[in-house]
Amino acid sequence: MSKTVAVFEPIYSPDQTLNCAEFLPLVRADNSRPEWREFKILIDMYRNGDHLRHDFTGLFSPKFTLKSKISGAAFLDFVQRHSDSDICFINPFPQLAYWSYNVWMQGEHAHPGLMQAAQALLDASGVSVTIRDTPRHGPKSLAYCNFWVGSQRFWDEYVGRTLLPIADFLEANPSHDAALAVMTDTMHTDPAPFLPFIVERLFSTYISLHPELPCSAYAFGAQEVHDYCINDYEKLLLDRMRAKIDEADASTVFDAALVDQMDLVCALWQKHFFDFYATRPHPHTGQPVHQS
Repeated sequence: MSKTVAVFEPIYSPDQTLNCAEFLPLVRADNSRPEWREFKILIDMYRNGDHLRHDFTGLFSPKFTLKSKISGAAFLDFVQRHSDSDICFINPFPQLAYWSYNVWMQGEHAHPGLMQAAQALLDASGVSVTIRDTPRHGPKSLAYCNFWVGSQRFWDEYVGRTLLPIADFLEANPSHDAALAVMTDTMHTDPAPFLPFIVERLFSTYISLHPELPCSAYAFGAQEVHDYCINDYEKLLLDRMRAKIDEADASTVFDAALVDQMDLVCALWQKHFFDFYATRPHPHTGQPVHQS
C-alpha cells in the first residue's frame, strides 16, 4: 500500500524556486536563529505538528541533488519500496565510512572540540546519550546531512525526545556555558557554529542506539562509493581501506588496532581536506573552505 511521503525544501526568499520539483516548498518568512540552520526548521515543524499530516516527513536542503547525486523522484521511490521502515535515508558521503569509525571520530577531526561541546549540551539538556559509547556507524546507520524521512513514531521518539529538549534548553538558557560553547564558530565550507554539526550527527547516533526502529539506508555499489569521492586523495584512501573495513563490517568486529588506524587515516584525510580546499573551490559550495 502506498504511503504519503512529504519532503519539504525550505524557501528563504521570494525569488527562490524548488530545486526538486517533487518536494514541497516550506516558506520561511521567519528566519530567526539562522545559525541553527536546519535544526530550527525541524523543531518548528515538530512544534507545528507537520509530521502528523503524512506517513513519512522530512526536510531536505536545496543542495540535495548536488550532494546525493540522485533525483528527488528516485528518493521518493526508494521510500515507497521501503515503507515498512520507520526511517529511510541516504548518506551523500558513503566514502567516509572507510576511514572514520563513526560520525564522532570524523566530527572531532573536522571540528576539534565538537565531542566535548556536544556532550556538555546533551548533559545540560537532559538527553541521556554518552557520545564516547557510540557504536560503529557503517553503511546501514551512517548519515551526513539531514537527508532522512521518518514516520510519525520516529519524529515523536527522535525529534520530540532528543532534539526538542536541546532546543528548549538553548532557548531558555542562552548564556549557559554549554549553550555558548555550541555557538562557537568552527571550520567548514561556510561559516557556521558547532550546533548544526552536532545535530546532524545525532541522527546516526540515535538510530545506532535504537536498533528496534526499522531503518532503511539507500545502498551504494562499490563503484558508486568511488564516484562519491570528491578528489583523488579520497579515492586513494578508499582503495587502500575498503577491503579491511568491509570485512570488519561483515563480521561486526573492529579491533582496537583497526580503530586506531582509522583514526590516523581520518586525521590525515582531514588535514589534506583543509589544505586542499583552502585555495580551491569546494564542489558543494564553489568557495574555499572557511577556517575560524
